Amino acid sequence: MKSKNIAVLYPKSQFTDIQLGRLASLGKVTFIESVSSSSLVKCPKDTELLVFSPDMVGGVSKARNRLLQLLDSLPNIKYLVLGSSDYSFLDLDYCRRRNIIVSHVPFYDAESKAEHTIALLLDSARRIIINDRRVYRRRYYPELGHNFRGRILGVIGIDHVGGRVVELAKALGAAVYIYDEKTMHIEGTQRKTLGALFGGADMITFHLPDSEENRKLLNQERIKWLKKGVVIVNLSSRNLIDERAMNQALITRQVDTYCFESESMGKSPLKGNEFALMFKQFSTYTKETIEENTEAMVRNIGGIVKGTQFNRLDF
Repeated sequence: MKSKNIAVLYPKSQFTDIQLGRLASLGKVTFIESVSSSSLVKCPKDTELLVFSPDMVGGVSKARNRLLQLLDSLPNIKYLVLGSSDYSFLDLDYCRRRNIIVSHVPFYDAESKAEHTIALLLDSARRIIINDRRVYRRRYYPELGHNFRGRILGVIGIDHVGGRVVELAKALGAAVYIYDEKTMHIEGTQRKTLGALFGGADMITFHLPDSEENRKLLNQERIKWLKKGVVIVNLSSRNLIDERAMNQALITRQVDTYCFESESMGKSPLKGNEFALMFKQFSTYTKETIEENTEAMVRNIGGIVKGTQFNRLDF
């Protein structure tokens, strides 16, 4: 085993004493505890393995450029360990050109994200946040809610999160439609075409990668297919939704509520629409998820240094 020069863009306090000992046995470890919002992140020039957190550089929206700047400053970099399943911010062509091997942590957040999705569906059904926000704005007139049991949930994309959403929704008494080109059938669900799912579901959740083929999957034309008054929860990429068309659908009440995560609303057409509920990206911020993620990162680092198995990203 050849030890490595390791730079960790996470607070040292996130790791247990046992994990810190395991890391120390793998090489020289430097922790970058804090990062300026504007200046270049500085790591030792001899860094060979970088452990990177988008949260430390201002979130996913800023991670791509700041990671490129950081990698450019590291002439000896050979390995990049991501503490997330999301790698949408990564410039894969750049990593290919420099022969940087990338590791990530798939599926660690499936349970927390699935539970958060169900929580938002229940919230929307019972109008909790909309009614509560009206109280604080001093213009309270209650929106009528409905029960979750007996409703039809459409799940688009059966990854580890989507599959768990199906299980939880069934346990709460919802009927479930699924749409996934690779998944043929899940017991207790009905597999539907996209059009049939849009037309029949009372609630819809999205669990798809941010790819070119998925961008604006729900566009102006397909919004016309939706059952009137549908609730939509999207904890995947905002790029899956045509937000201009969604805003109009919320105004006409074709769509009842749209819930999504983002760092800011920015100049989105949805800004100011009370039925577009934006939340900061905390769906995976649970004690269990952070612990599992940290342990998986340490295992990946150990696998790289020791030449054993680790979660390598193929691209």
